[in-house]
Amino acid sequence: MPAKNYDLWIARGLTLGPVALAFPVAGFLVFGGGADRNQTADILAVVYSFGLFGGFTTSLWPLPSLRSWTPFERIESMCLLFLIVSAVTHLSWELVWLLFHDTIAASRDAAWAYPWWAYIDGGDMRYAQATSTLIVMETLSVINGCIAATGLFLWYRSAGNDFRAPLLFMATAMVHLYSTSLYFGGEIVDGLPNVDTSSVLDTWIKFGLANAPWIVFPWFVLYWGQRRLRGALGRST
Repeated sequence: MPAKNYDLWIARGLTLGPVALAFPVAGFLVFGGGADRNQTADILAVVYSFGLFGGFTTSLWPLPSLRSWTPFERIESMCLLFLIVSAVTHLSWELVWLLFHDTIAASRDAAWAYPWWAYIDGGDMRYAQATSTLIVMETLSVINGCIAATGLFLWYRSAGNDFRAPLLFMATAMVHLYSTSLYFGGEIVDGLPNVDTSSVLDTWIKFGLANAPWIVFPWFVLYWGQRRLRGALGRST
């Protein structure tokens, strides 16, 4: 992405910057400023959920520097950003939970565990119980993050010319669709026993919208990836 697309960088900073800062700021407010942990978690969920959707779609905005971009270029930029943020999420929040879920579950009142408890409180109590199904799903997500990171390495090392990168991206998209559908479906079929359904924020934002990117944007990755592969095959024949 050329440096001259300053307005795109600013838009992404304004949308994804608050997402990155939300967790440490929320932890400080709760454990250093005495803020209500549940209300703070609700605000964090709103910032996180809307910030991700806003950030991922910035290349679709009518920004002045993007007027010459084709629809495909806009989708490609969106997909790459989604894959980067997704890999970071899998290899940070989810990886730490996978390795230390028992310790996190036992540390509800510890400041370091608040990034996970901010979601557990009302959002999904399964993360405090660590069922075998959830552990397998998160293991799959972490592996998926490693695959996405490998694809991103191949993509940027080859300036987008390594056909293996789109293949890996499409593979991660399929896993996202499967695991997220299982995550949502399993809880919904059971009647949302681990979600505070009396709260609109907990149900529709913390549980719903916060996880929705991983069932929405993989479709764009699949579309973009197959277009890239068709182009690569066309150049090789």
